[in-house]
Amino acid sequence: MRPVRVLVVDDDPDVADYLTSFLEDHGCIVESAASAAQAVGVVETFRPDALLVDVMLPGKSGLDLVVTLRRDPRWSELPLVVITGSDQILQDDGRSYMGSHADVRGPDGMLAKPVDRQALLEVLDSLCGGLLLHA
Repeated sequence: MRPVRVLVVDDDPDVADYLTSFLEDHGCIVESAASAAQAVGVVETFRPDALLVDVMLPGKSGLDLVVTLRRDPRWSELPLVVITGSDQILQDDGRSYMGSHADVRGPDGMLAKPVDRQALLEVLDSLCGGLLLHA
């Protein structure tokens, strides 16, 4: 079985480093991006199995990135997990934002910051077909 490839999109280098180290310790291959624009380029070259996307990014938000990737046929099925410290976004699973994009499927998961490590592993394992926890 090959390792799960995860792209972490967060403009806070401490968060990105923490998530990268944690996921690498669990056998993942991880790349990171600090903005939505940078993430689109990394998706093209890295070809991840899943993305962890912070909501608050410079320029386009993480939810804008979800919309961008969902509208691209090459990436429309890519598992996307949003991570956020915003209680409002967590309470409605981002539906208030995604409602203005009714033609686009929202994120596949949503996790609060600070990220619960077990919940992160479980959601990634579920989205990546059991490749993570059962490797």
